[in-house]
Amino acid sequence: MSSAIETIRNGILEIKIVTKLSNMKIVNTLPPNYEILSLYLNPPDHAVYCYGDTIYNPSGKKLTPDIEHHESIHSKQQGDDVDGWYTKYLQDKEFRLKQEISAYGEQYNFIKEHIQNSKLLKWGLEKMAEALSSEAYGNLLSYGEAESKIRNYTKFNT
Repeated sequence: MSSAIETIRNGILEIKIVTKLSNMKIVNTLPPNYEILSLYLNPPDHAVYCYGDTIYNPSGKKLTPDIEHHESIHSKQQGDDVDGWYTKYLQDKEFRLKQEISAYGEQYNFIKEHIQNSKLLKWGLEKMAEALSSEAYGNLLSYGEAESKIRNYTKFNT
């Protein structure tokens, strides 16, 4: 397991890990399909997007390793048909929810592997559940349901 330094700075969980996480490129622009995305979703200003092997980070804010891991899960989900995946993701709310539960579940697993502080783990799970249950994804489920689904994904997929 990689060594990690964990802190909360300005309300943001910071995990500094010695190893490189993925081969994904990170660019500080909107994704090529942003116009279509914005018709279906209401992403916040700090939203991050995966399109193929690239993470689009238009805000330019520093990405934590767990968020990079989350986006790498979406890259794997997209496979060789990024546009087809996005069409289904945007039009099929159940598919979107399943894809996000998987990505957030893997993100939580990642955090659990690198952080032993139970308060930070709980805080990370709360932030993920807030995001998953938000308007950004179309209010697909309640906060409690989101937290439960992320935690249960972790129980059955470790």
